[in-house]
Amino acid sequence: MTARPTVVIVNGERDWADHFPEAEVRRCRLQTAQWQVSGNALYLLDEQGRTRVDGVLWRVGAIRPEPRHRVVLDLIRLTGTPCVNPAAALQRGFDRLSMRAEMQAIGLPLLPQEIVLGGALLDHTEPASPAVLKVGNHHAGYGKALVARREDWPDLRDLAWTADDYVTLEPFVDYVRDLRCLAVGDDVWGMARRSGSWKANRDTQEYTLTDLPAELVAYTRAAMAHLGADLLGLDFLEDRAGQFFLLETNDVPGLSGFPPSIRPLLARRLMAQIRR
Repeated sequence: MTARPTVVIVNGERDWADHFPEAEVRRCRLQTAQWQVSGNALYLLDEQGRTRVDGVLWRVGAIRPEPRHRVVLDLIRLTGTPCVNPAAALQRGFDRLSMRAEMQAIGLPLLPQEIVLGGALLDHTEPASPAVLKVGNHHAGYGKALVARREDWPDLRDLAWTADDYVTLEPFVDYVRDLRCLAVGDDVWGMARRSGSWKANRDTQEYTLTDLPAELVAYTRAAMAHLGADLLGLDFLEDRAGQFFLLETNDVPGLSGFPPSIRPLLARRLMAQIRR
């Protein structure tokens, strides 16, 4: 490829262009951009005009997936357009349930869940408190509530019914540590976080980079290999007995608090794929 390739940043941070000095960089929003496949090449149309897409940095995170979301990933796959993470990996983690199925397939330590699709079935559900109610496919603490006592359930059940979405119920973990594992390729970093509420990954008050237990590093690398991912974030809770539970897997993880070298590392991975 002799001309400067065009890299499209889909959503995400605004300064990614600084990390792609050898490319033309376009930033777009998934919600408004238009896409075309022509001659087995991918094109983007936005307010800046139409351009061929040579590579994609996908930073669409923590949203409710919608048909447009999956269609764009399909177009990236059909054209073989380099993407970080790969479009196939992003599709496997399309929502919390699909990602849970992937992590269950490789034996990561998941909390037991009751999953309900259909409001009428909520009337036949009685969680053992304390429990955590999760509605739909939201991340970062959204769509979640604590069923602290049996008396809390009827009101929370009625609110969940109005969402017209699947809900999950899982045991509340009285955790002593919240650890995030972030992997890029073969490199893994760890972060210990302390929250101001029961939501371990929300309202973070302090965080520190830390060495990870070998067990969590192994889990993270197994998940990376299974998904074929370039980048992955896994959040674990450690209970008072020293047992770890996977709280959340994120194939578009936030990078705040981690070394600044990670972003140019991701940019280099994408550029290497474009040059192949």
